[in-house]
Amino acid sequence: MNQPPQHRHGFTLVELLVSIAIIGVLVGLLLPAVQAAREAARRSACTNHQKQLALALLNYQQTHRQLPPGRVGCDDTGDAMTIDVCPAGLTPEQKTAASGFVSILPQLEQQALYEQLSVEVGGLWNRNVDDLDWYADMEKCKGIKQQLQVLRCPSDASAALSDVYDPVIAATGSYAFSQGSLGAYQPLENVKFANNGAFLYVRQRKLRQFTDGTSGTFLLGEVVLADTWESSNTWTYALAFADCLRTTSNPLNTRPGAGYHYDRQNGAFGSNHPGGALFAYGDGHVDFVEDEIDKQTYRGKSTIAGEEL
Repeated sequence: MNQPPQHRHGFTLVELLVSIAIIGVLVGLLLPAVQAAREAARRSACTNHQKQLALALLNYQQTHRQLPPGRVGCDDTGDAMTIDVCPAGLTPEQKTAASGFVSILPQLEQQALYEQLSVEVGGLWNRNVDDLDWYADMEKCKGIKQQLQVLRCPSDASAALSDVYDPVIAATGSYAFSQGSLGAYQPLENVKFANNGAFLYVRQRKLRQFTDGTSGTFLLGEVVLADTWESSNTWTYALAFADCLRTTSNPLNTRPGAGYHYDRQNGAFGSNHPGGALFAYGDGHVDFVEDEIDKQTYRGKSTIAGEEL
């Protein structure tokens, strides 16, 4: 007996197109939620990193009774004018541009790297890279290329290594110390040595100088495009308006190269988080500051005793 023919049911072209359209709509609805969840995770990690850095700074302060300098040594400024901490005639090793992040390596459980960089012997980034004898030391050369997770925000898209100061190649970082509110419209010596924030060239602040209150004063914040000249940020090096030293003279998230700037470097804080950036404060807490913050309030948070400009 013949069996009736079996008919196989499948999708028609119209049904297939409708299914694809529905899937596309669902993906479009879910994608922003997935991206938001990923950004929330990155922001949480960034917050934890800043808390670790703030704790390391406060531990350094407990040991030494003062915070580290933003930049360990002098530059050539003292050769042209009277600056008591940087008299004329200093050796290149005394003009080391090592950053305060190098100083707190022991507090970050990086004693071996601290000894490898050995700023006290031969210097580091001497005379703003003009003197490269230190770079001939293979241990120092390798040390400045070390990428520390605690110094990188997961939202930061900067390259891990920078050749901005070619021939020197160095690891970038996502965070910079707060020098205060004096920026590129001020004389350079004031920005470097007489700013109103927590970190200066050579000079070291004590917490008792924070008459604005430690809970309302920035220690450090985020930066973007660390592998570019306009916003260079190599974590072992310190330079006004750029590497590891920033000010609030320009609004938060001012585009690199815009606003008040010195040689295209504007010293602005910024991040890839939507709507603002994270900052660590003098009491160790971390908070998100929104782009719309009032200019005077923002500048006030970067000063230790008022006088914001």
